[in-house]
Amino acid sequence: MSVPTPPEHHLTLNRLATIARLVAGAAHEVNNALQVIGGSAELLQNRTDLPETVQKTLTSIRAQAARAASAMTGAVALSRAQPDGTHPVDLRDVASRAVELRQYSIGRADLAIQLHVTPTPQLVQGHRLHLLQAALNLIQNAEQALAPRRAGVIRVEVAEDGDQVTLRVTDDGPGVPAADAERIFQPFVTSQPRPESTGLGLSVAREIAAAHRGSLDLEPVAQGAAFCLRIPKAAARA
Repeated sequence: MSVPTPPEHHLTLNRLATIARLVAGAAHEVNNALQVIGGSAELLQNRTDLPETVQKTLTSIRAQAARAASAMTGAVALSRAQPDGTHPVDLRDVASRAVELRQYSIGRADLAIQLHVTPTPQLVQGHRLHLLQAALNLIQNAEQALAPRRAGVIRVEVAEDGDQVTLRVTDDGPGVPAADAERIFQPFVTSQPRPESTGLGLSVAREIAAAHRGSLDLEPVAQGAAFCLRIPKAAARA
């Protein structure tokens, strides 16, 4: 049975839809450029007078362009997905998929990621793709916090907590200054100096949590930062 969206969250979903359209448009343009890059590298490879080192470089360019194009195609598909209702979603599967999608980037940055989930399903009622986006945003936020050090561990946990299921992402980075504890959830606000940090990740993740009648909070830890996404359990079927 679908859970009706509360009226106060219609604006939240409209904002997510707007962001999705922007992502789709940008991804389309980037994908076109990647196709040109990959095609140009292929044409150059057809020449027989190129040194072996150049051939290897062109092979690498084609491979990376293809990988990036695949990621852009996935982004377009995700942004265009418009679920027609909520469904039982196992938050363990969401966390596992999010870790899988970020594994390559995390490894390239010399970081480590750990996944800890319960042995039993942790079902919530919601939109799987939206919850996946929230999980990805939290993991990427941890990556950006650790990136300047090029060292550190990201821990992703899914656990049962009373009538809620929690997805917690923790890192052992520099942490969040107390003065920024709430401010970082505002759109376009970021504590990261890196150019790829848009300041939207935590804001969107919190809006997704709210649309699922849940919450996203920064929790105090001895070192680093811990963001906890809480979603009510799916109602048991009669």
